[in-house]
Amino acid sequence: MKIITAQFMATTFCALSMISQAHAVESINVQTFNPSTSDHFVVLEDGFKSEWPKKSKFYFGANYNYVSDPLVVLDSTQTTKSYNIIDSIQTMDLFFGMKAANNLAFFIGAPVHFISFPSAFPVGTQVAFPTGNKTAFGDLKLMAKIRMTDDTSNTNISLIPEIHLPTGSTAYFLSDASAYLGVRAALERQFESWTLLLNLGFAAASNSRYQDAVFSSPIDYRKRLITGVGGFLPFNDQWGLNIEVNNINMLPFDKNLNPNDAYAGIRYAANDSLIFTGGASVGRIGGSQGQEVRAIAGVRYTISEEQKQAPKPLPVAPAATPSASPTPKPAPAVKASSTTKKKK
Repeated sequence: MKIITAQFMATTFCALSMISQAHAVESINVQTFNPSTSDHFVVLEDGFKSEWPKKSKFYFGANYNYVSDPLVVLDSTQTTKSYNIIDSIQTMDLFFGMKAANNLAFFIGAPVHFISFPSAFPVGTQVAFPTGNKTAFGDLKLMAKIRMTDDTSNTNISLIPEIHLPTGSTAYFLSDASAYLGVRAALERQFESWTLLLNLGFAAASNSRYQDAVFSSPIDYRKRLITGVGGFLPFNDQWGLNIEVNNINMLPFDKNLNPNDAYAGIRYAANDSLIFTGGASVGRIGGSQGQEVRAIAGVRYTISEEQKQAPKPLPVAPAATPSASPTPKPAPAVKASSTTKKKK
């Protein structure tokens, strides 16, 4: 199964790379929040640990997030905001997942964006940006999770290949205008009272670049190094605290182009299947004054079945050892009577 999956992913990546190179439009997706499919984390992908006594079969999720100032123009010093190109974006991300094996799952997700542009731009602006409120679809997301560790391990390591198809609006800065190809490794370690999570990955989108007369240098998202660290601290069986940091470093490294999310929030488990999350993060995009605040709320629902445990062998009573038959004792000799002696 793992060999077939790897071959399929390699073939898909090559085909999508050729499609990306043939696509002429360049654009950036300024909605960089990529919601997790985890039921314990929000901005980081988990290690896909196995469940007991239940086994997840299908996953459903919805995430709402609001981000302010996702794309801004800075002054000549590159330290102060001149004006917004986008005031805010509200996004609803929906996803569905299916577990194909105990260590393999596939996911598909689709975002819908509600974008707020300024009603007017400064006089003399050399680019005709959109104005007012707009609605548009984003890039379609396809993802797999492949757990590499044993079911019983407290440390779970997963490989997470990911593809975003360029289905979003390039006019509203909501698409990378090419196939986004990425792969991450997730390491999740369960301690006695909390859980540690690490993410490390790389992503590329050949046409994810934007430049016009208002930017002194291009915004280049074509190659990205993705790093993240987070922790989950449960208070009890229902409530818990998430602290997560996800950072995207553009390659070559540019200190003004590293959107990140430093997130803190609460997780509430209504039951084993229904999870609610809510919190906020700070970060930036497109310069030192971009992406000031993000608010995030989400829900997860999992359809599970009971794990089938192998039946234990019935105890077998030891076979009874046949007892040895007692050796018959010879009959005692009979003494001759006195009559017999006289006959002799």
